[in-house]
Amino acid sequence: MQIVLYKALLVLFYLYLTAALLLNVAGLPGNWLLVATAAVVALIPGFCELTWTWFFVIVGLALLGEAIESLLGLVVVAKKGGTKWGVIGSFLGGIGGVIVGSAVAPPFGGIALGFVGAFAGAVTGEYMREQRSGEAVRVGFWAFVGRSMAMMGKIACGIGIVWIIIARTWL
Repeated sequence: MQIVLYKALLVLFYLYLTAALLLNVAGLPGNWLLVATAAVVALIPGFCELTWTWFFVIVGLALLGEAIESLLGLVVVAKKGGTKWGVIGSFLGGIGGVIVGSAVAPPFGGIALGFVGAFAGAVTGEYMREQRSGEAVRVGFWAFVGRSMAMMGKIACGIGIVWIIIARTWL
């Protein structure tokens, strides 16, 4: 009976990990909640085999996720022909969109307006530089694609964190 209860609690714990992972979609720090969770469960005697090495791998994945989220969208804009004006516009528009969206309609408003802001910022920046609306919209599209890829990259790092925690707790 005790084993059944333990496994049932593990399933609830895994549902919690999944919910924490999904916070990334809402623009919240889900990966960092997973890092904090890993630190707490590592301190519970007999609950898991999470060594310092695994903990540092988890922290590294969280940092990688942040780097991907911060830089990938900008790299895509630059690689697809955006000028520095488009890159800066995409960055500032994305941040502004997240802030306004989070204030207006939390938590999903930040996501939606983050994408819209990246697009609008890139279009505005490119149009200010090039004065060609077709080119500006094309760069704005790639800002939207880059932001989508960045979010997927951060979520992939979070999936890696969840996998490590599950592998270390399912004894």
